[in-house]
Amino acid sequence: MSRRVKILLVWLVLIAGWEAGFRIIGWKPWLFPAPSHVLDAMLHLLSIQTNFGDPTGPGWPFRSVADNVSHLTVTLPTALITSGVRLAVGFLISLFLGGMLGLLMWRFPFVDALLGPLFLGLQTLPSICWVPLAVLVIGINESSIVFVLIMGSFFAIAIALRDGLRQTPPIYKKAALMLGGRRFRLYYHVLLPAAMPAAASSLRQGFAFAWRSLMGGELVFMLPRRGVGFLLNVGREFGDVAQVVAVMCIMVAIGMMADRLIFARLELRIRTRFGLIA
Repeated sequence: MSRRVKILLVWLVLIAGWEAGFRIIGWKPWLFPAPSHVLDAMLHLLSIQTNFGDPTGPGWPFRSVADNVSHLTVTLPTALITSGVRLAVGFLISLFLGGMLGLLMWRFPFVDALLGPLFLGLQTLPSICWVPLAVLVIGINESSIVFVLIMGSFFAIAIALRDGLRQTPPIYKKAALMLGGRRFRLYYHVLLPAAMPAAASSLRQGFAFAWRSLMGGELVFMLPRRGVGFLLNVGREFGDVAQVVAVMCIMVAIGMMADRLIFARLELRIRTRFGLIA
């Protein structure tokens, strides 16, 4: 039995035990929802009405669907598209700013001494702390959410890139200089390719900061274009614990899939290309 199958079986046992505990003990779903309630909430976000959390019986899990009252004003696919557009715009800007500043801090010690400690401090600042400044300076609009996303992520990208570039073996530069590499050729053919693994690592870290910054901004800003963070706030407003847990699970799943399917594979390919792993 492979390791992945074992991990899947463990999770299935845990979820089944969680559901069995709800069925046997009968705790209140609005205090601690069972997996069936979370499943109902996820399907409800897709405009599919089910009642998996109800006691089993004739017509389960689709009985009494007509009596369900929906408090949603946006569906999950629409929210995902809205959040995806914001994430793409803000993340690209963060990559540009963080990449440029990371390169400058790596290349010039004075810039690193000037900005490095400040960026380390700002990196530890929770992204939600940028919301009041965004409201006062920019207002409650789309630009405010993008601003919170950028400020919550590009410091981490700059620091990660700088630290990764510092791990480039000095022998590469010395060998290039001995072979006649100067200025543009030195950077284009030697130093920048050697920095690609560090750049891939900074991408992974930057996306994690950008995603959580976006969710924090959408949770606070109530805009006409409503993203995934808005769905979390709707669950809080209506006391729907199952929806809150469902949206949190969706946020975690999106972050995991983006990391494992995109950034981890990109980093693996780059490290393999440059002989850092077999």
